Amino acid sequence: MECTMLLLAGGKSSRMGVNKALLKIGEEVNISRVASELKKVSENILVITNTSEDYRFLHLPLIPDLHKDRGPLGGLHAGMSYSKTELQFLTACDMPFVSAEAINEIISYYEPGLDAIIPEINGRLQPLFAVYHKRCLPVLTDCLVKQELKMRIFLEKISVKIIKETDFELYHKNPKRFQRLFFNMNTREDYQEAGHINQTEF
Repeated sequence: MECTMLLLAGGKSSRMGVNKALLKIGEEVNISRVASELKKVSENILVITNTSEDYRFLHLPLIPDLHKDRGPLGGLHAGMSYSKTELQFLTACDMPFVSAEAINEIISYYEPGLDAIIPEINGRLQPLFAVYHKRCLPVLTDCLVKQELKMRIFLEKISVKIIKETDFELYHKNPKRFQRLFFNMNTREDYQEAGHINQTEF
């Protein structure tokens, strides 16, 4: 089934102090790395941002939040509202080592009737690296209207399939590298570690 890639480029990067999407990992801008992997999965990519001037260099559609300052749920809502496909894959710009192969594996677990497929890695859900069906848009809208902005509340109201590390072929091929795919970059220390990972493992 065709799937639209939703790339979240919002957030205030308060812990980083600068826009983490625009930091360089090696010779490439972080968000460009992520977008390159998404393009391997689908030509349908929407960048969700309220500062479109920062991301024109990507030459991708730039979509503003319809509900401002609502965090990731607001971004997912905007992407779903503009998307022309039933399935969407949501990812954030602070995961520099995401891979098209992992995204395709997650999408492959979609079954009719499901609203979302979400990985649980090392006991932690990864709702910002997951598949969502457009049918859950009314539930999402209701959460935003009611100011229920925690992802957990939204997920409790929809049909979710959770997949674990061991459900991925990638995990069995190379467990260490697989864990890096879910590396999240929020602080200066994380950024330094990302540079080290990029030099030694990618």
